[in-house]
This record gives sequence, C-alpha cells and structure tokens, in this order.
Amino acid sequence: MAINTTSFTNFSKQLTNIDLWGSSPPVPPWGKAPTEAKMKTALESGEPLLPLVYRNIYVAPLEQQLHNVFTEMQQAASQTGEPLSSFIEPYTAVSYEHANPRIGPQLGRFLAVISNLYRSFLDKSKRTAAQVPVKEQLPPLAFFQNMGDQGPYTIPCDDTQSLFGAAVGIVSLPSTYRDDPVIWAALAHETGGHDVLHADTNLLPELEEGVRNLFGGTPAPGKKPTDQQFLGLLWSYWMDEAASDVYGLLNIGPTFALNLAAFFAALIARFGMDQHKPIGRFPFLSADSGPDAPNDPALDVHPTDLLRLYLAIGVIQSLTNLSPATRTAYISDIETIAGLCAQGATEITINGAISIDRDHWLTVKNFSAPLQQMAEAAKKVGGFIATAKLKALDEHTIQDIETWDDGDESTANAIATAMLANQSVVNQGDDAQLLAGATMAVLKQPAQYAQVTQLLNDALDASFAGDPIWSKPERDHVMARGRFAVPKVRKAKSGA
Repeated sequence: MAINTTSFTNFSKQLTNIDLWGSSPPVPPWGKAPTEAKMKTALESGEPLLPLVYRNIYVAPLEQQLHNVFTEMQQAASQTGEPLSSFIEPYTAVSYEHANPRIGPQLGRFLAVISNLYRSFLDKSKRTAAQVPVKEQLPPLAFFQNMGDQGPYTIPCDDTQSLFGAAVGIVSLPSTYRDDPVIWAALAHETGGHDVLHADTNLLPELEEGVRNLFGGTPAPGKKPTDQQFLGLLWSYWMDEAASDVYGLLNIGPTFALNLAAFFAALIARFGMDQHKPIGRFPFLSADSGPDAPNDPALDVHPTDLLRLYLAIGVIQSLTNLSPATRTAYISDIETIAGLCAQGATEITINGAISIDRDHWLTVKNFSAPLQQMAEAAKKVGGFIATAKLKALDEHTIQDIETWDDGDESTANAIATAMLANQSVVNQGDDAQLLAGATMAVLKQPAQYAQVTQLLNDALDASFAGDPIWSKPERDHVMARGRFAVPKVRKAKSGA
C-alpha cells in the first residue's frame, strides 16, 4: 500500500494518546477484600445475560468448582505477591461485565470480533470443505481489565478446562482500549491466535518439533547445539506466540503486521511517558530479548519485537491466493517500517533461559547475531508455520482453513475508501476485513482516526447484533408489517 513513514509515525503517536497501561472502570464489585461469596455473587450477576450455551458450559462448572478455584487463586496470589483480585477478575468479569451498561456496547463489539476471528479457523463448514478434522468449540468469552498493567492477554481453553472443566477460553484487554477498536487488529494475535491454536490438540507440539527439524533437529542430550540448532530451539520456545502472529495475519491480512508495529511502538513510548523516562527514539521496536520478569531467568516467550515483522514477511511470501504484486508491495512496506523502528540497530541480542524439554533448559547469555541473519531465520519460520502440512490437521496446512486472498484485500480497500469518505461500512465486510480496512484508512490519513473509529464502531455493532451466538431472538412474522401500517394524519395548524 506504499507506506508513508510520516503517516505511520503520526498514527503511532495517535495511539500514545490512549492510556495504554492505565486503569479504567469497571471496578471489580468485591472491593478491597475479595471473598468466595463475593466472587459467587459477581459471577451470578451477569449470568442471565449470557447465552444459554455459555451458562451451561462455562458458568455451571465454575460454580460447581468455585471453592477449589478460589482456593487455587489465593495460593497463586500468595506465591506471586500480586493482588488476589487480579486472579479472580478474569473468571468472573466475563459474566458480571454484561450487567454493566457503561461498557455494554464496547463489550459487544469486542465479543463480535472475537467470535468472528475464532470461528474463521474452527467453522464446521470451512473445515468440512477443506477436509480438515472438525473441532467444535465455543469462541472465548471476554472482559475489559480494570487495571491495565497486565496488558492484553488470553487464558486458553485448555487452561480453563484443567482448572474447572470448562473448555472456553478468555480474552482480555485493558479497559482503556475499549473505545479504540482500530488497535484490536493487532490483537488478532490474542483473539484469533492462542485459543484457536490450543483448540486443535497436538498442533503446537507438532509445530515446535517441525521448526526444530527446520534448523537441523534437537541436539543430542548433553551436546551443545550448533548455531542452526540454537535457532530451532529458540523458535520452538517462541512457537505459541509466533504461531499466534501467523494466525492473526492469515485472518486480518498483511495490515496486521503494520498495526502490530504501530501498537508496540506506542506501548513502548507510552510506558516511558508514564514512568517519566522518555525513550528518545520514536517509533522504536526493540532488538533485544531478555527475561520476562525480574526474578525469573526464563526468556520472554514472545519473539523479539523486530523479528515479529520479519516473521510476518515470511507468512506474506506464502500467501498463494494474494497476487504477487500485492505481496511484494506489503513486504516492501514492512521492511521499510522495520528499518524505521530499528532506529539503527544492526544486531539481535538474546539473554535468558529457554526450555529444550520439560526437564532441561538452556541458559543463553549475551547471544548476539546480525539482524539480517536473524531476520532471514524469522522469515523461514513464518513461511514454515503457514505452509506446513500438519498431522493435527489431517495433513492439511493452516491456510487450507483460513488465508488472506485478493478478495479480502479488495474488500478491505473498499472499506478504507468508504471510511475516509465518511461513508457507512455496516455490512460491507466481515470483522477481519473491517479491521484491515480501518488500519489502511488510518495509515493513509491518521488525522481521520476519530472518524474511522466511529464508522468501525457502527459496523461492529451490526456484527454483534447479527452474530450467530450473541444475537438476540427475533420474531418471525408471516409477512411484512409495513404493508399494513396505518399512516399518521397530521392535524392542520390553527392561526395565520
């Protein structure tokens, strides 16, 4: 789309106006002292507003196991030193927030996006047509966090299944994001990535093994890995996050990567602003990876910021249903933005421990390699994830279920054009195409951010109203009522 670096920078700056790490209502209803009874009351407060299927499959098993769940959350809070409220909020807010009219419209839009993106990979008709094993699964529930310091996150369905027997995932955004759906495109990583990956049994382990084989296989026990084997171990360790990026791009299209870059640049800058320590470089993406927590030696499970853009390039190169000219244009755009956000970095640096298997870890100290070399490895991984024939999918590829093609691109471009002309885009595309089109629009004209946001909100409201899971029942009339409407007769005004 011939990216304009000034427009990209201005869009990223626009996002720093959002309090990305801040707090916002709704406040959890249990006050400063959560109890099991208050947790139960909170869960029950929104239960009547949930579709019956979620009441049966999620709320009922949680209520049955509530004492055990609360006890486990108490233990987790004690071990980590974090507030108990932050542990019990996700499991109950997905219910009680439905009873809060203040966030009702935003929550509906968020749920519509999640439902659309999730079903695109698990839809029965798509999988049957592609001869991929059918995986019946409900889309995740969602809530807006009161405290935004956790950032966006998901609790996959296999974790809720293990905790209290409900195979329903949970997706969360800080509440401060609720009025800015444009940035939800970057979060397709959460909404259409993690939970979908975890819904297909053995998919992630197969991808992890495959990427190790791509770089020479797992080293023999006690043997130091070769440079290539190290790359296999590293990307295997990063696989859950990397594959979630791939799923996000296959759903939203190549604009996913551009949206992600702007969002990350804003996150980094806003954190510096909030800490009164401006980074001095903007837009900036890190070339370094280290431990995720101060007292935990484990390497961050997310690929290095800059490498995620090159991972996306590898996926785009494999989009066989997208025209070569469009692929080439997007690759050029992303390379331009990667160069802009690198701010002169020429190497990737890694510090932290990565797992080889459940019982063995490899400690990495001051590993450094040329950015270009690591970028090529990232492209290779992106292409592998998008094209590998997987046993978990009955020897099909992920793209056999969902991919971004010329039709999607055309629709997204039409949506972007309409938005910039301040025209409604209701029912002009699915949620992925709407998010892609909105991203295209604000990258072209960042000053139109508010206009694009309003038009996107209107379209997502319609999406929620028509969602097969969340839509409300309607009367099915025998004929059009308008034919029998009695016209209103205006009375003549008296006087001159």
